[in-house]
Amino acid sequence: MDGRVQLPVIKYLQERFNVDYVDSITEPGPNLILAQQKNIDIVESIFNRIKISVDHHGSVGIAVAGHYSCAGNPATKEEQTVHTLDAIRYIKRRYSDLEVIGLWVDENWKVSELSL
Repeated sequence: MDGRVQLPVIKYLQERFNVDYVDSITEPGPNLILAQQKNIDIVESIFNRIKISVDHHGSVGIAVAGHYSCAGNPATKEEQTVHTLDAIRYIKRRYSDLEVIGLWVDENWKVSELSL
């Protein structure tokens, strides 16, 4: 949800998926929320929004982003990487037909892709 992250992520995803538009589904610390699945109401809310993005807007991929200085997930980069990869695996259970990627946005707002 951090506005500092939005434009770098959108620009990265436009190039990565060769699309003009990117839907944003924001929550504070989404990688942690999806990795831990402690609050099922928030998890289901995220999945309801993903469904709209995929079914009605034709989204061709899904990205989960973590970033430097995140108030919603104040973990280290290494810990957030684990959360992001766990979140990817969780999303792929419902969206196995779509490419699901993880992103890290560093202190200079540079986006890099994480590998499973």
